[in-house]
Amino acid sequence: MSNSFNLALHVKDENVVFMDTDQLYAIIEELDGVQNKEQLESLCEQFCKLVEIPYYLFGVIEQESLYAPVIHTFTNYPAPWLEKYFQQNKQRVDPVVSYIMTQQAPIRWDSLVQREEFQAPQQQELMALASQYGLCNGFTVPIKSASGDFVLLSMAIGDVENQCEKLNAAIPFAHTLATHLLECYLTMKIKNQGSEEVSLTKRETDCLFWASEGKTAWEISKIINVSERTVLFHLNNCTKKLAASNRQHAVALAIKKGLLKPNL
Repeated sequence: MSNSFNLALHVKDENVVFMDTDQLYAIIEELDGVQNKEQLESLCEQFCKLVEIPYYLFGVIEQESLYAPVIHTFTNYPAPWLEKYFQQNKQRVDPVVSYIMTQQAPIRWDSLVQREEFQAPQQQELMALASQYGLCNGFTVPIKSASGDFVLLSMAIGDVENQCEKLNAAIPFAHTLATHLLECYLTMKIKNQGSEEVSLTKRETDCLFWASEGKTAWEISKIINVSERTVLFHLNNCTKKLAASNRQHAVALAIKKGLLKPNL
C-alpha cells in the first residue's frame, strides 16, 4: 500500500486533479537545499503546476523600520502588473495587504472583497485592475514570523468561472508550503547576513528584558540585584550592539531580532 495520502482537487466540470502529500513534501524537501531566489521561485512554479493554479506570490514585509518597511517578493505575477503595482504604491490600498496585517486565516479574494472593511472604492478598483492582468481570483495565506514580519503566500487564477472549489482545495497545501517557504527564506537571509548577527550577554538580555516591561534603571537594579550604574552600562552596551538610537529603539530591535522572548 502506498504511504502517500491522496487528496483530490475537484472542479466543477467533473475533472479531477490528484495531488498527494508525497508530491508536496518532495517540494518541501528540495527547499532545504535552496541557495538563491531563482531556486525558490522554481519550486513555487512546480507547486503551481501541481495544483493547476498559474500564479503565485510569496512576500515578506520586513519591519526593521515601520516608516519604510522593506518588501521582498518571489513571484511569477505578470511583470507589467508588478511594475504598475510598486511604482504607484498600490500596496497602500491593497485589501490583501490590509487583511494580513490583522488576520491569520487564509481567505479567497472573492470573499475578501465582500467584507465591509474592504469596500473602499480604491480597494475595489485595485482588485478590478488586477483582474485585467489575469489575476481574477485567488487566495492568500497570511503568516506572522517569529520576529514580527508579515508574510503571505497568494495564488491567483485568470478564469473566475467555476474555480472556487479548485482554490479551496489548494489552500491546505499552500498553507503548509508557506510555512516552509518562510523557513527557507529565513535560512537564506541568515546565510547572506554572515557574521552580522548580534548577540547579547545574559546580563544585557536581563536588563533589556526588564526595560521592555517599562522598568527604570533603578527598578531593574533592584530586580537583578546589581547597581543602577551597572544596569545603565549594560543598557548602553545593548544600544551600541544593536545600532539603536536609544533604549526604546534597542528594545524594539531586540524583539524584532528574537533576542527577547516571553518568560514562559
